[in-house]
Amino acid sequence: MIRLDSVSAGAVRDFSLTCDAGEAVKILFDSAEQKNPLCAALAGLLRPDSGGVILFDQDIYQLWEKDRLPFFQRVAMVPEYGGLISNLKAWENLVLPAWYHRGRAAPDVEGEVVTLFRRLGYDEAALRARMGRLPDQLTLHDKRAVALVRAMLMEPEVLIYDFIFAGLERDAAEHMMQLTREFHGTRPGRISLYLCPDDAISARLPADQTITLAH
Repeated sequence: MIRLDSVSAGAVRDFSLTCDAGEAVKILFDSAEQKNPLCAALAGLLRPDSGGVILFDQDIYQLWEKDRLPFFQRVAMVPEYGGLISNLKAWENLVLPAWYHRGRAAPDVEGEVVTLFRRLGYDEAALRARMGRLPDQLTLHDKRAVALVRAMLMEPEVLIYDFIFAGLERDAAEHMMQLTREFHGTRPGRISLYLCPDDAISARLPADQTITLAH
């Protein structure tokens, strides 16, 4: 479902990877110089200098940009800094993609949102306080939590996690890690691709494959 064929992008040179259906795969990076261009290539935002990015048996960079959309409706990403729309409140950031792409109205997802945030360690008062805030009023942890729940509401076949545990308190990282592991198993064949710093928190994350991308 995901294959990188000798991809060179930025500081990443000649990198290959195959993620089979149902796998959880962890890529460890030494630096953002390595991670950022590879992440952008996976997201369809940066054409590699060379090599192929294969999603669902199709090299996405052999398609016109408009023709990539059906592939990325099957893929979700949780960006390192949340990737939230700055002029929308947290609740709006959460529910609009699910409504627009999946036809799931806000009342239909409210219970699921509450359950997912509880799994992340938020009580009802903390959740209510955050849902009315704009992104610049949220902590980095809050932004990642909103982005994570937003991605899960989309029920993707592939979920890419971009450094989402980095820099968090241990309990917050553990809650987030456990939720991603549970979510992985809720759909047969789902791929979870973790882009991680090579640190102690990431070392606790189990994976079917672990690849270290060193300089």
